[in-house]
Amino acid sequence: MKHKLSLTSLLLAVLVLFTSQTLAEVKFSGYGSIVVGKTFGEIDDPLNPGQTRDEIFTADFYDVGQYDNDLSFKPETVFAIQARSDLGEGLSVTAQLVAKGTDDFEPEFDWYYITYKPTDDWTLLAGRRNIPMYYFSEFSEVGYAYPWMRPPSNLYWWQVTQFNSVQAIYTFDWGDLTNSLNFFYGNEYSDDNKEMLFYDRLFGGNATRIDEIWTNITGFNWNMSGEMFDLRFVYFRNDRDRDTYNPDGSITVADTYDQFFVGLGGVINLDPITLLFDYNYVEYDDVVGTVYPTWLLSAVYTIGDFQPYISYSKADHEQDKEPFVTEDLEEHYVLGIGLRYNFHPQAALKIQYDKFKDQGDAATFYNFHGDAENIAIGVDFIF
Repeated sequence: MKHKLSLTSLLLAVLVLFTSQTLAEVKFSGYGSIVVGKTFGEIDDPLNPGQTRDEIFTADFYDVGQYDNDLSFKPETVFAIQARSDLGEGLSVTAQLVAKGTDDFEPEFDWYYITYKPTDDWTLLAGRRNIPMYYFSEFSEVGYAYPWMRPPSNLYWWQVTQFNSVQAIYTFDWGDLTNSLNFFYGNEYSDDNKEMLFYDRLFGGNATRIDEIWTNITGFNWNMSGEMFDLRFVYFRNDRDRDTYNPDGSITVADTYDQFFVGLGGVINLDPITLLFDYNYVEYDDVVGTVYPTWLLSAVYTIGDFQPYISYSKADHEQDKEPFVTEDLEEHYVLGIGLRYNFHPQAALKIQYDKFKDQGDAATFYNFHGDAENIAIGVDFIF
């Protein structure tokens, strides 16, 4: 669900935040990325045999941020400002405005939540944030927070990334290890889902709107940190629905089924080498037994202010119920090679080459991405 603001609404929101300083201290922070990139050459169009088209590299599936042969800043450039007001006695309120190139830089309230710490060990949270499903989920758009230009798009590719939720976080020490357990429950009604509508039209559909609905999102993640590593295990389930609005006014309602998500990700520091990994397995309780195993492995070498890196991510779409068993559906990998230069305490310059290799079954139209090579250069910053 989008929460975009007109310029007037934005100015009023900022005014309220500033004037609220008479009641409580408001701290502002933010982040951003200015990124430009392009693909190279043409390929045979997997959806139109006998025709060619520009290579297309999807840097962001959720927001349909795509590069083609024309140099563009839109697919990944983003600006965000966050305001946090401490109300005292463990209570605080946070709101975040984001403007993305994929949305023509229209500002959107994507985070807003209240936090309460009744004790040093417990934190209670209610409101809107990212679903803590991947290792980098809570800061996946903060480019400064990780070495690459972006977390691999074929790992972070779901139609829903945020939810309205209640969360309870318990922190504790276990020997020399710092632990955090986060229990969460929430729902997300993604009205007029941008990604689903894009792919409906790509495949020749004529939907006027598609709503992606995830309800009863229930789960937990466990973070464990030591001197040389940080790990996260996550599990959650939810009910998944999809409503497609047709030109004649009718609504096609997809079958409702359970979705299960389990993942393990983390960072291992072997100075000067850092290893990053993320493995996730998604399963639908549907008729065909849909499963999506995805994984990432990356290595970063630190030489002073320079960090050359390499990453490899793989995604599959399989079916494991008889008589529908098949592995020849959507499948692809992304190989990324890049360099991060920390030229400023609060900014980093990055350059990254990506090779997207589509290994899906063209005969069943799951090979709809097509191979692509992409180069992107950008600056990430925080303030």
